[in-house]
Amino acid sequence: MKSIGRISAMTLGTVQLGMNYGIANNAGKPGEAKSFSILRSALENGVTSLDTARAYGDSENVIGRFLKQWEGEVPYITTKVPNLEGETPAEIVKSAVESVEQSLENLGLSKVDAVMLHTAPDVVKYGKVAAEAMEKLLKLGYADQVGVSIYTNEDIMEMLKYDVFTVTQVPMSIFDQRLIACGAVDRLKDRDMTVFVRSVFLQGLFFLDPDKMEDPILVEHAAPKIRMLRQIAEAEGMNVAQLAIAFMRDCTGVTSLVLGADTPDQVKNNIACFDVPQLSASTMAALRKEFANVDIPAIMQVLSRPKN
Repeated sequence: MKSIGRISAMTLGTVQLGMNYGIANNAGKPGEAKSFSILRSALENGVTSLDTARAYGDSENVIGRFLKQWEGEVPYITTKVPNLEGETPAEIVKSAVESVEQSLENLGLSKVDAVMLHTAPDVVKYGKVAAEAMEKLLKLGYADQVGVSIYTNEDIMEMLKYDVFTVTQVPMSIFDQRLIACGAVDRLKDRDMTVFVRSVFLQGLFFLDPDKMEDPILVEHAAPKIRMLRQIAEAEGMNVAQLAIAFMRDCTGVTSLVLGADTPDQVKNNIACFDVPQLSASTMAALRKEFANVDIPAIMQVLSRPKN
């Protein structure tokens, strides 16, 4: 598995370590011993970067306790400011600083590699002040890079107004190619942005049995596409995970894929997927054509529902 600097091609997503997350996750949040095993499985098998956030339950705390007993090199860590708050520029900057100071305390670190705004609309709402708030984190030595976790092309256009932002996290997958189609990924590459991609498996949706789906939205919009995805993967001699990872891995401008895991073995399986051969130009073209019009907003209505 290749790396770019200290960032491995796969970044371990840790939202599952802090809260119940993922449509295909029936086991719930793992205990601390299992969480430590997941982290160790990643770091001992080539993963050098972790993704977390204040909003991910106690994910930061779990990582912090793990790092206290981890004897290897400290990985590249990205965390996020939940949202900016305040009536004046000074109050807004203070909210960002205090959020990251809490993150650093949770993690047991004096700095992290990257901090992102978790709420992209904050860039629209606060404009230059949002950029100044994040720049303050650089000046304090709390982070080496700052950026924004985005959802839409409009978010990207707002983010790119400010040179201080050099890292971003975007949602993309075989089903969700909107940022590729509109040229947003090319714009990020032109700015030499560090680009993390999340939702590669759409929270595990790709692994559900389409014949057992009951939600009418998923039956209409997801099930037929999952059947097609399985057929293409089989024709390529791959499983769905391998195809999904290869598609995003081979996308120009992508730095790392953020993949969560519920077990140590799942971590290893995800890592192994990065070793599959590069997809042919014809296969990439077929995937872009066949899944160009998936109704992602409809599917996300289901995926965003709180888990019991």
